[in-house]
Amino acid sequence: MLRPALALPAMIMAGFLPPRAMATPCAAERIAEIPLHNDALFLNAPVVLDGRQARFILDTGSEGSLITPEAAAALHLTPDPAHATVIQGPNDRGQLAPNMLIRALSLGLIPLGQRSIPLGALPGLPILTPPIAGLMGVDLLQHFDLEFDVPHQRLTLWRPVGQSGTCVAKPSWPAGYTTLKARHEGTRLTVSFTLDGQSGTALLDSGARSHILSRRFAHAMGITDDVLRQDPGGVTSGVDLNARWYHWHRFHALHLGEETAGSGNPIWKDPVLTVSDMRDNVDMLLGADWFAQHDIWVSLSAGRVWVR
Repeated sequence: MLRPALALPAMIMAGFLPPRAMATPCAAERIAEIPLHNDALFLNAPVVLDGRQARFILDTGSEGSLITPEAAAALHLTPDPAHATVIQGPNDRGQLAPNMLIRALSLGLIPLGQRSIPLGALPGLPILTPPIAGLMGVDLLQHFDLEFDVPHQRLTLWRPVGQSGTCVAKPSWPAGYTTLKARHEGTRLTVSFTLDGQSGTALLDSGARSHILSRRFAHAMGITDDVLRQDPGGVTSGVDLNARWYHWHRFHALHLGEETAGSGNPIWKDPVLTVSDMRDNVDMLLGADWFAQHDIWVSLSAGRVWVR
C-alpha cells in the first residue's frame, strides 16, 4: 500500500545555487540531491504520486515510464481515454496498455506535473516500504543531467547553465575521470565496448539488473547455442511478461570505449555476462551492476557519459 506523503526523508535536499557574480560560459547547476536505493540491483528513488510516497526504478534504458497495477489501484487512478501505449519487451512482442492519469508526480521534491503513464507489470520486485510503484524512463529523466552515485546512495540532478543549445556542462569532479564514447539511440544513450577483441554497442540501462549480452552478438563471437546450453541459466520475463531463456557465460575481458581516458574505466577481467535474446538494436545492456560500482554522470540531452 502506498503511504501518504506527510514528510519526505530528511536526506532529500533541494536548493538552487546562489547567482554567480561572473557566470561561466557553461556550468552545471545542482537542482537536487535525492536518496538512491540499491535493493537487489533495483535502483530506485523516492517519488510522490498524488500526495502519496512511493518509489520508482530509474531506468535509462526505457524510452517511457510505467506504473504498476497495484499502485494504480492503491491510488484509485483513472484511465486516460485519450492515450494508450504499446509496451514492448526483450522478445519484441508488444501489448497495448491503457494509460493512467497521475494528477501530480514528483521525483524527490522536484515536481514533474500531471502525467499520463501506461499501466504495466514489473515482475520480481522486492517487497519494500514504501513500495516500488513503477519505473521512470527517459521521457522524464531527460530533463536533467543525472549523477548516479550508487556507492554513496545519492542521485544528483544537474542542469547545464550557458548558451542555449550549445552548453555541455562537464562534471565538477577532480581530474582523472573518463569520458566514454557515447551516441544517441533515439532518446537513450549507447556507449562502445570491446569484449574479447570484438567491438560492439551497449545501451546505458540502469533498469537492467546486470550486463546482458545479445545472443546474436555471442553467435558472432563463435559462441554457439550448444556452448551456451552447457552454462548455468534459467528463464525470466520482462515488462511484456513473455518468457525468455538466459545463460551466464564467462568471457576474458570487457572494456568500454573512451573518448577521453581517465582512471574511472578499468578493464573488467573474466566477466560473467548474461546472454539472452534482446529486441534493442544494440549488442549489450550496461546494467545496474555497472552503475553500482561507479560514480556516473549522464547527460541525455547532450549525449555524454562521464565515469569515475
